[in-house]
Amino acid sequence: MEKTNVIVKEKNTYDIDIVINNTAHITSVTGKTGLLNIKTKEIIGEMDNFYTIYDTSGKFYYQEKKIEMSNKENNESSKTIVRIYDALNEKILVDGWEVVKKFGDYYALVAVKSPIDGKIHLFDQYACRKSTNIFDMAFDDVEKLYGGITDTYLVVTIHGKKGLYHHKCYDVVSGLITPIEFDHIEKMPNIIVYTKGNEKYFVGTETGKVSEFFDTIRIDETNKNIAYCKKGNTTYVYHTKFQELLLKTDYDEIKFMKKDDDSNYDYDGEFFFITKQEERFGLMSSLINKEIRKSSNPEAKQTILLQPSYDDIVYDCEAFYLEKDKKIGIFFGNSYHNQWLDPEYDKINYLGNNCYALYKGESCDIGRVNFYNQYQPRITNCQIEANLRKELIYKKDNLFGLLFLDFNFKNDVLPNEYDKIRCIEDFYFLLEKNGKKGLLHLGEIIIPTEYEDVALGGNYDLEDDKTIYFALKKGEKEYNLAKRINYHYFGSNVDCPVKLVSNHTFEKIEFFKDIMVLKDSNYVYVYNYEEALLKTFPPNTVIIPVTKPSGKHDEIHKDKDYLYYIDGTYYYYKKGKFEEAFVEENDFYVTTYETDTDFFEIKTLNKQGYDAFCDDIDMQEGDSKQRLAEISMNDQVLKKKYPTLVLRKSIKRKNPKGNF
Repeated sequence: MEKTNVIVKEKNTYDIDIVINNTAHITSVTGKTGLLNIKTKEIIGEMDNFYTIYDTSGKFYYQEKKIEMSNKENNESSKTIVRIYDALNEKILVDGWEVVKKFGDYYALVAVKSPIDGKIHLFDQYACRKSTNIFDMAFDDVEKLYGGITDTYLVVTIHGKKGLYHHKCYDVVSGLITPIEFDHIEKMPNIIVYTKGNEKYFVGTETGKVSEFFDTIRIDETNKNIAYCKKGNTTYVYHTKFQELLLKTDYDEIKFMKKDDDSNYDYDGEFFFITKQEERFGLMSSLINKEIRKSSNPEAKQTILLQPSYDDIVYDCEAFYLEKDKKIGIFFGNSYHNQWLDPEYDKINYLGNNCYALYKGESCDIGRVNFYNQYQPRITNCQIEANLRKELIYKKDNLFGLLFLDFNFKNDVLPNEYDKIRCIEDFYFLLEKNGKKGLLHLGEIIIPTEYEDVALGGNYDLEDDKTIYFALKKGEKEYNLAKRINYHYFGSNVDCPVKLVSNHTFEKIEFFKDIMVLKDSNYVYVYNYEEALLKTFPPNTVIIPVTKPSGKHDEIHKDKDYLYYIDGTYYYYKKGKFEEAFVEENDFYVTTYETDTDFFEIKTLNKQGYDAFCDDIDMQEGDSKQRLAEISMNDQVLKKKYPTLVLRKSIKRKNPKGNF
């Protein structure tokens, strides 16, 4: 150490910053930093332009400095050197060593290269004062294997051999946890794989279990919790998270395909694997093998669902598709209950709800496949006209029928006896037969096919709408209004027949978003969907629905986004009233007036009111500013004369440069 009074050039004057035990961080008048023993008044090591990191809890000083360097290509580079001082025991541990790798924040765990032997040494602040300290060991390399906030695992190398070092924070013992004798150490999901010579074994990162030795160990490409461990001709399949053996097999190859619940992470459940033997594919399950591990008969056979006899097996849409000789079959189920169809089809399409279409040529058979019952087609030798996810329209013998996919109705198949079937709303199908139309709802014909046309009215897509209305056309100008209690509103067990609202015949019935319009020879009637009469008009009145934009820019007609144009006037329906709306057919009219201090914005849909207001302001000439201010301050004046206008006033603010 060097005495303070020797350093004349620093004028013996220092600023004291941080004190840990008997050591203080000091700064000289020339800006250099160092450490000072405040008891002996001796400077520790050299003073330099260090950047100092304090660890007051661990009682360390870390002083680092960057040194600029040049390589052979004269490209500038730098390295960091460090001084590590143990303030608890008052001694320098490292001085002027190069920082090779940091394995966390600051210097809690760091690899440094010695200028003496050129080797890498590992500094661990939680082990440097314990018997597990390995700082004096010289390594060829140190690499991070994995780690988090409190635990870090490092692979250390000496003369090509590797070992595993565990760094544990918070004063728990850290140190080497394996000898330095392995050829390779690799981290795989949930396990660490050790290689020594021609043998490998793994240790669970959570369970700590040590496996037996294998020739190869690899992880499945799609399910990272599955490991294939091969020894000789036998493959052992493990779930690495729980380090449990799922199954073992002597097949050439095995590959994970699916698990029978939502999580591949969990061990419980059935795992399905595709097997391969002599270029043929089969199917295995892990479930029985799990039971074997609990039994006393370890020699029991594995669960082989399908022998390797197929050209390919692919899992898709709830089933395994079996390919052989350019034909397709299907396997559905698990190791306890399953069904399969041999490959004899040209194509198989999944339709939903365990329902499949099996094609031979252009026609198909349609039916459900389940665990317990053999496949029985509900419809044979047909073509699929439309798949609506919940229902299927099919064609057979040039006539149309319907199959329900989502529900187990008593009558889930409508026979093919219709010229046309069309879905007009969820669960509502328009049926056409011999030029007449009817309506089907949830498998029940609610309106027979005896009308020229059938139309629906009401917000029938909403479950809380109580009533559905129907326009039933029998002749050229002969309409009846009918209604039915909404199936969704009252539940599936309620009988909901269609009934006529009255015996009155109309010339025309139209349904709109929130009104229905009925016309006879005397009037045009506007009703809401609660059968309240809103307005009557002359019989030649034409009502045209118009959709207008609404939102933050439409303050006047907010929520009136669906308007009705009648003889030059707009109407809207709200809260049981059918009222006129002051709306221009064109877009918004917007005008702005600016003064030195104020900004006025005018918005409206009413062109007449817009023109009148602007003329009123423009005619004021020199007093237009005052007129705008008066109107904007008195909303009653504005609304009284111009009820459809929105006038907004804002004050201009200056920017920092003084400009507007």
